[in-house]
Amino acid sequence: MRTPWILAALTLAAASGLATAASTVRLPGSMCPGGDAIFADGYEPLAIPHDPSNGSGGTWPGDVLRQVNVPGVGMRNYYLHVPNGYAPGQALPLLVGLHGAGGAGTAPTAAQTVRTTWTGVADSAGFIVLAPVASGSSGGWIVSDPPGVDDDVEAMFAAIADTEAAYDIERSRVHLWGYSAGAHVAHAVALANTDVFAGYAVNAGVLRALACSTGFPGSPPCPTYLSGLSRKIPLDIHIGTSDSLYPETQADHTRFLNAGWFDNRTLYFVPFSGGHIYNATHAGEIWNHLCPFALGP
Repeated sequence: MRTPWILAALTLAAASGLATAASTVRLPGSMCPGGDAIFADGYEPLAIPHDPSNGSGGTWPGDVLRQVNVPGVGMRNYYLHVPNGYAPGQALPLLVGLHGAGGAGTAPTAAQTVRTTWTGVADSAGFIVLAPVASGSSGGWIVSDPPGVDDDVEAMFAAIADTEAAYDIERSRVHLWGYSAGAHVAHAVALANTDVFAGYAVNAGVLRALACSTGFPGSPPCPTYLSGLSRKIPLDIHIGTSDSLYPETQADHTRFLNAGWFDNRTLYFVPFSGGHIYNATHAGEIWNHLCPFALGP
């Protein structure tokens, strides 16, 4: 069972031409230096998925501000970082990063901070970073039920589609990450779109904020929802041990394990000393965990 806004997100994903697939492929270890050694130890696919978007409108590396026209919403800004060495015709993975809620008027700066935090990892590993901008009055994400004209989920999918049209994106390797309020959204969107995202990660996000149980009216219990997902989408959970959300993320870790995820294979639970934060070190750890995964048929 999915909430109405998530069903709309699925419709948007299909309409935008995003990749559709139903399985997880583990890439050869040589494709992700420094990643999990298990992927370099004989556990490799017969074929590497390849689903390039063949976008050709963007040619320059570096930081980019783009606008996209969202039907029923209007023009929305989003931020990109394109790694050095990018050239059309060479499909690169995409990391979509959702910022937290920092107060009125903070969303553009928060989105740029997400982009900056991921820049070093993106340049060294060779992927594009997309940072949408939330439109809520508190700097957070508007996720309505059903979606309204200001729904930020619609704008996120529109930004992904626009990026795929402008740059050559490897659609079998689109990943989602979020922090705090953005992490709550990432849980909900990734789990509802397991045929779009190869994997996802959260810093300080919990399932029961939006994805299940206490999210929207009619949301299913988290154990029922997770167990019913046919694809156990790879996931990284980063959480500070002094974060007030730490006990709930521990419970989420158990929920995923009980529903069929496996520690250090499809689920990475990474507590760290600290509070409600994220940083570039976390970004590097997360990419090492997500990089080896792709969508397959």
